[in-house]
Amino acid sequence: MFRESHCARSVRQQARRPVVAFTAIALSFAAPAGAAIRTWPGSSPCNTTLQACLDAADAGDIVEVASDGPIAGPIELFRKSLTLRAAAGFTPVFEANSSTNVIDAFGADTLVAIVIEGLTVRGGTINAYQAGTGPFGLTIRGNTVEADGLDANRTGIRLGTFGSTPTGPVNFAIVDNDVNLGFLQGDDISAIGIEDLPGSTIGVIDGNTVGNGGTFSTLSAIRVRNNIGSVDLQVSRNSVAAVGYNGGILLIQEGSGSTLDAHVFDNLVTGTVGLTGPQPGAISLIASAGALHADVLSNTLAGNHTGFIASAAAGASIDGMLANTVVANNGTRGVVIDATIAGDFANEHNLVFGNGSNDFTPGAGTVLADPRFVGAQDFRLRGNSPARDAGNTVLAAGISVDLGGASRVFGPAVDIGAWELGDSIFANGFDA
Repeated sequence: MFRESHCARSVRQQARRPVVAFTAIALSFAAPAGAAIRTWPGSSPCNTTLQACLDAADAGDIVEVASDGPIAGPIELFRKSLTLRAAAGFTPVFEANSSTNVIDAFGADTLVAIVIEGLTVRGGTINAYQAGTGPFGLTIRGNTVEADGLDANRTGIRLGTFGSTPTGPVNFAIVDNDVNLGFLQGDDISAIGIEDLPGSTIGVIDGNTVGNGGTFSTLSAIRVRNNIGSVDLQVSRNSVAAVGYNGGILLIQEGSGSTLDAHVFDNLVTGTVGLTGPQPGAISLIASAGALHADVLSNTLAGNHTGFIASAAAGASIDGMLANTVVANNGTRGVVIDATIAGDFANEHNLVFGNGSNDFTPGAGTVLADPRFVGAQDFRLRGNSPARDAGNTVLAAGISVDLGGASRVFGPAVDIGAWELGDSIFANGFDA
């Protein structure tokens, strides 16, 4: 009876917490009307180096790169609003030189909005820093970050702090990027990382692809850590299909009195390992202090060391739910929900199958059957999958599309997993 009332409360929370659209985030600190578009290389002050062009540009200007490169980093967008993007017809490649930080962006004590779009960063990273008390708007969209043979600490796209007053609010969107880091073994390598931001943060990590990988890293592929701030986060439509990361999507809440509020949906995670620490799940919720709320909906977690983990230390709290998610064929563990939080963190309408072991009490609508994926590495559903129309459609409210961009609900009910199956007549693998 308690679980039923808790599920009803979670549904009401869903209704109050609409899914954050990344377009709203990206446009929240738009460039001023009439902003100049500068082309590099071009006329003065963009007739020498790209850095000179950026330094001379006025706040709010757009700098378009009309060169395929390679362009040596580091490049800085320093404490003023700027857009750095590829010019039409060009695919700029930036390469590491003396530093692995190829592109750096900084906030300030006044409002700063920065957009980095359509670039390739090779052998290095994109880093952004809240560096002041002013609002910091950041969009990192449609970029490629790639490297091979890494054997040193690296985060492909990272947002953190810099300086003595990094307390201003942050509004970020990291969307539609490809991060392909090839690594050796044993170092702290992550694809996307959000480190503790002291102020109020609203952010979206959406539509990114994490590929390549290696023997093993000590960090997860997508890592969000909150200590003293308050974070409202959406992690959606990401495909983590890279071997060797120590977990897939990791949310860490570790500051007393602080909060991390997350909506995690339509993600695929496969190929991750369990190397060290409490973080090796394809999706992990870890709270050592403070409060973590997470609604984890409509994901596919398959072929990992561990599927899903929710764990809270004494004095910390985790609430929310795991629902409409496939957790299948994970070698060591499938679903792990600490008994101490089971009363506050519900689970329902998940498909759980073929895992090494599970440590949770299955909730209403749990399916214990082969999901019938299309192929060994194709985790879409066949037409005769038991996950078809087996989810809780009420919980899908506000999730308009699946991982592939198709309508989220097709038929009498939502499907379990990251993809919605369309008309079975045309479903890939239906006749197999």
